Amino acid sequence: MFLEQNKEDFTYFIRCFSIILVGVVILLFSFTQSMKADPDEEKKVRDKAERYLEETFDEGTEIYDVLYDNMGNRGYFEYAAKVKHEKYGTHFLVFFNDETGEMEDTFLSDKWQDDAEKAIRPYVEKELGDVLISKEMENIAESEDWEKIQEEIGDYNQLLLVFDEGIGKELNIDPNKPASYKDYEVSPTIRITLSRKKQDADEDRFNEMINGLKKDKVLEHGNMIVEYISTNGVPLEDEEWHKRF
Repeated sequence: MFLEQNKEDFTYFIRCFSIILVGVVILLFSFTQSMKADPDEEKKVRDKAERYLEETFDEGTEIYDVLYDNMGNRGYFEYAAKVKHEKYGTHFLVFFNDETGEMEDTFLSDKWQDDAEKAIRPYVEKELGDVLISKEMENIAESEDWEKIQEEIGDYNQLLLVFDEGIGKELNIDPNKPASYKDYEVSPTIRITLSRKKQDADEDRFNEMINGLKKDKVLEHGNMIVEYISTNGVPLEDEEWHKRF
């Protein structure tokens, strides 16, 4: 009787375990599939982007890839065409905005990012040494080898400047006549990543950068954030330094 009861319990356990195992396998398969881009959706966004570019831009543009936001980081699109502006060399996105129900692009914000980072770079390097800007980091990040990415970044500090992606639409700026960011009251976020620990003179260095940018009218308003992170992504300090100006 005791053996029969144990046998029944064991059989029940095996059945439950099998059901759970099958459920886990199904969930893993579903998750893996959801992380893969749908070729039909990629083609759809390419086709829409091509029509949008023809209608919106006078200068030549080239779709060179498709971004699949499989983690939902953006929230307002899942697929976006990656585009290069042939005249300015700006890389930007074209997508259907689920919130507005319209095709949109990030051309102006990305062009302003390129322009502002190049203008700000000398002030940062004067105080902190060599830095990598977004376009350089983008080229490095194209590699799928994480060790190679770390090796190329090395001990370089990093400079990332961000304008709101919809700023071109917000300010009603014609993408065929992209004015300078200096012509508008804008306040981008400037994020500097230092691959070392905090030093006593750092705050003076950061304020010197800000004073120089304002004095020379390179950037009169912004939100500067400085973080200390090692090349392998480990935070070196508990707090960031930040200042609005």
